[in-house]
Amino acid sequence: MSIIDLDLFNIDLLIIIIVYLYLFYGKTVSGLFAFSQGFLIDVFSGGLHGLFTLLYFSVFLGTCLGARIFNLQILKRQVLLLFLLVMLKKSMLFLVITIFSVEIVFLRSFLLDSVASGIGTGLITPFIYYIFNHLRVIFSKDNNKVFADH
Repeated sequence: MSIIDLDLFNIDLLIIIIVYLYLFYGKTVSGLFAFSQGFLIDVFSGGLHGLFTLLYFSVFLGTCLGARIFNLQILKRQVLLLFLLVMLKKSMLFLVITIFSVEIVFLRSFLLDSVASGIGTGLITPFIYYIFNHLRVIFSKDNNKVFADH
């Protein structure tokens, strides 16, 4: 047993990327990314077929709804939306597993881990977005330079 439980630091990077793609590239790119990542996880995992496709597509739909409710240009609202999306994903996972499993026991630690994961994902989001924006600027400058040379 370790003193530090590493499951508390479970950051869901795919949700961060889905929201980032929605903000900067639109619904189509974000929806395709969410569907394809969920599909790939389903193909390479041994779990229920369609589970992760459903989870990440519901995150995409939650992003669309959240973008209508919140002004996502404000950092605090982005963090709040990411927290809510992680909680949506975890609750959908629990709901689907409860429906399809004969013996499921709800543990308080699942709720605590879900909240900690949501808080961690929300708090790390501004740093990840900063890195993504920086990389986007670097790659756009490199692409402009390549086209200017030809």
